[in-house]
Amino acid sequence: MEEHRAEPRQEAELKSIVKVAGDGEPWKEITRVTTVSRTGVGFTLTRPCKVGRLVTMVLPMPTELRAYDHNAELYPVMALVQNCYKSFETGEECYHVGAALIGKDIPDSFRIDPSQNFRIDGMHANGLWKVVEVESSFKARKHQRYWERLKITLTLLKSETKTTEKEATVTLNIAAKGASVVSELDAHPGDKVKFTCKELDFFSLAVVRNRKLSADGHTTLHLEFIDAVFPTEKIKEEFEHRAREAAARPTGVPRIQRAGGAV
Repeated sequence: MEEHRAEPRQEAELKSIVKVAGDGEPWKEITRVTTVSRTGVGFTLTRPCKVGRLVTMVLPMPTELRAYDHNAELYPVMALVQNCYKSFETGEECYHVGAALIGKDIPDSFRIDPSQNFRIDGMHANGLWKVVEVESSFKARKHQRYWERLKITLTLLKSETKTTEKEATVTLNIAAKGASVVSELDAHPGDKVKFTCKELDFFSLAVVRNRKLSADGHTTLHLEFIDAVFPTEKIKEEFEHRAREAAARPTGVPRIQRAGGAV
């Protein structure tokens, strides 16, 4: 099996111009990036933006995290908003945003209608996310989904032969009651797997609800946890913690720290 590693995430002192369009007049602001990886970015805004929309970003991306324009001073990139939630910093209201990076090419449908909604549909060869148009706007789930590439272990339980098959892989996204994972296990709807995430001390049995071959040729399993609830609050707390640290650091003083998987 090809090895799928979680993208290294960095905490860094970066500033980005973020442009938001699609509802009324386009607007933009300069904001601090709280986390960044080759495939995703976290930042704060003073106004909310809708999940499923594309935003335009320009930032001084670290060279090792770039998929193109390695020698350019700035890195222009389109990003798909994956989550946006209200918070408070130093008594002021703000919005934490997590976005998936899709590259610098602007989709034709976005040029025609900036309010067009998109969803992730696999990855390009350069490691950035592919997106496709969706007709309806994003509907908030009962359990918010986070596009975090967490390192996990799946163990397929074969009841017929009373044997197991184990695989180290990563999540594509995760919520309190389930996850989508990259997997080469011979698992099909109705099968049970043991889901282990040592990083967050989480263990649960899960039922395979769907098996899908993505556009990039990898198989994705959609899992439903059946005896535990994933602690998504830990992801949110970590996101807020990084945002507070970034806001507290003096401008121009870089601080980079390797961590786990990213969007």
